[in-house]
Amino acid sequence: MRNPLYIVQRFVKSLGLVEQAQVVASTGVIVSMATIIIAMVLTGQSPRLMDFISILTIGLIGFAGVYFSLQYSRQLDEQRRQLLAMNSIAESVNRVVELDQVLQAALKKVTELLNTNYGWIFMLEGNTLVLKSSKGTTADFLALSMATGVDSPSTWLHQPRVQRERLHEHLGLIHPELKLLGIQFWASIPLRGKESVGGTLIVAGEGYDMFTAKQAELMEAFGNQISVALNNAQLFERLKQSEQQYIDLFENAPDIYLSVNRHHTIVGFNKTGADILGYSKQEILRKPFENLFVEDRRIPVKELLGTMFSEGRGLKDVEEQMVRKDGEAIYVTLNSTLVFDDTGRTVNARIVARDISERKKMESAILHAQKIDSIGSLAGGIAHDFNNILASILGSASIMHRKITEKGRLYKYVEIIESASRRGSALTRQLLTFARKTETEIKPVDVNAIIKETIHLFERSVTKEIRVVTNLTSQRTGVRGDDGQIQQALLNLFLNGRDAMPNGGTLTITTSITQADAHTVRQFASVKPGAFIAVSVSDTGVGIATNVRDRVFEPFFTTKDNGTGLGLSVLYGVVQNHGGFINLESEVGQGTTFTIYFPRGATAAQASARTRRQRLPRGRENILVIDDEISVCEIARDMLSDLGYFVTFVHDGKAGLDFYTTRQAAIDLVLLDVNMPHMGGRQAFEGLKAINPATRVILLTGYGRDSIEAASLLAEADGFLQKPFQVEDLATKVRTVLDTRGVAAEAAT
Repeated sequence: MRNPLYIVQRFVKSLGLVEQAQVVASTGVIVSMATIIIAMVLTGQSPRLMDFISILTIGLIGFAGVYFSLQYSRQLDEQRRQLLAMNSIAESVNRVVELDQVLQAALKKVTELLNTNYGWIFMLEGNTLVLKSSKGTTADFLALSMATGVDSPSTWLHQPRVQRERLHEHLGLIHPELKLLGIQFWASIPLRGKESVGGTLIVAGEGYDMFTAKQAELMEAFGNQISVALNNAQLFERLKQSEQQYIDLFENAPDIYLSVNRHHTIVGFNKTGADILGYSKQEILRKPFENLFVEDRRIPVKELLGTMFSEGRGLKDVEEQMVRKDGEAIYVTLNSTLVFDDTGRTVNARIVARDISERKKMESAILHAQKIDSIGSLAGGIAHDFNNILASILGSASIMHRKITEKGRLYKYVEIIESASRRGSALTRQLLTFARKTETEIKPVDVNAIIKETIHLFERSVTKEIRVVTNLTSQRTGVRGDDGQIQQALLNLFLNGRDAMPNGGTLTITTSITQADAHTVRQFASVKPGAFIAVSVSDTGVGIATNVRDRVFEPFFTTKDNGTGLGLSVLYGVVQNHGGFINLESEVGQGTTFTIYFPRGATAAQASARTRRQRLPRGRENILVIDDEISVCEIARDMLSDLGYFVTFVHDGKAGLDFYTTRQAAIDLVLLDVNMPHMGGRQAFEGLKAINPATRVILLTGYGRDSIEAASLLAEADGFLQKPFQVEDLATKVRTVLDTRGVAAEAAT
């Protein structure tokens, strides 16, 4: 049998402090009353009614005082426990600032203080409550509860809720899946943000009656404390996101971002800069800023930074050359802003370096194109003047050739003059091709077919040490162009490759179809985006040095001992004439690849065969020659006079108009030079047409059909003849124009 004293001790220990104090006080009152009664009995006093009432009154008053004191103490104790619980919650949720950690800590502490096994925290995202943290189970409380269709998300966001349902009941207040966990009650409170409801806190337990009103009040207080912590966590989260956005902006900006201190040491560097320069960030940080630049620019950059810090003025669009880890130089523009301390002293600089290498390349390409155009204009002018000289020489030789028999003593010299003049004419045609002022016969041509023909011609001029390899596309390679010019350009490339391989090698010719977008062609003024035929000619020769690559297309520039310097300039002119562009890749000792691009066009058509007249046509018409070159006038007069025509010539446009005004009825045809001083060909042409709209005019020029002056008059003129010309060319053109107009006149009548 247990000791009664032990039972009493166990009972006392099971009581709380307030209950223990209440028992002690009640026992004291009872003992006091018993003592008074015993004293009266021992003294022999008989208890009187008034004494009994007094004793009872004193006892009741004492008991009531003790009772109410203890009740008040109990309330204080309850408040103290609530404050401790609140403080415990506050410490848990304020110890961390990460939102997920705040939610986990809050839920753990709430379920612990409320003595519940299960808990959930849901946060509002858009119009949906999303589970952020749970305890005791992985089941989604709201998903199960709202599956019945009874509740909507807004129901959980406005006021606290408590529901009870015994395990054997079927009231629909607790989902069956939750009942399997033994849950018989749940309670929820809204978690309110600074301006709106942010979510809801839910706890659940196994005891049907365990969640009292006091616990509900305490839970609501917990919710307020958690809401404050959530606001702080959300502010921290937004701050963190803002910082991350700034970091992302800094790291992934398209330019190089650096921070440099007064000692020129790099203290900040972004990922883009590291990628552009080819370094890791660790290799850049703590290094001198000027070390990022090419060797000969480091001292000027150091001085530039010194001035910036001493004068307190940032950099503005300063162009410099940085150097990559692999040694490649890149062009950049530098801009900076300065950071000052409280005394106004510059302590740091934020520098932005923008890569402008592509822009510099484009500027260089534009300048090169302008240079080539200027040289082309000069070359075209020289060719024009030279053609006027050749016109006299070749014309004279042509006349003599027809007047001297083959057995004549001077016949071979005439042939030499004529042959030399033709070679000179071919030379000027190459210059005019480069200057884009030569006559171009546009028609559909097949590039692959031209390449095969050109290779056949080329192979006659090379030894067996040079091997020719072709890789021609099977797709159609039709372009609209001049087959003669394209063949000349290709042959020049082949010969250039041959000369680059004095000890033999391989010449590879490849064709393909490619698309050129606006970005690719924007550095070429006359080139439009679209489909192109790409022709690549690669050799395994000596290569082209970097310092001369920009000059290879200049006329008369050559690195060969016996070169003319016109091969690649003609290539350039042909490609420009056809609306294409050229790409050059070369490495000294490895070889060179020229890739020319022609706009893709129609499939080539079979060229019509040309017939040559063996007998010169003659006539009796009156012809006026207007040309500022006296020798050309005289040669034209002699040629035409020998054919039966009556020829008059004048030496400038104004004199020609004056003569035609008085003799227009007798003039059947005018040969008009396009390029003359004082009064140009256009003004003279318009003056002739103003006098007589039916005037027949053949244009003469030392340029080609596509020259600016000639091209603008061709549609209105009756014919065109390029200098220098032979008697056969002049006779045929004159007779054709006269006969064509005669037939038209007969048809009109």
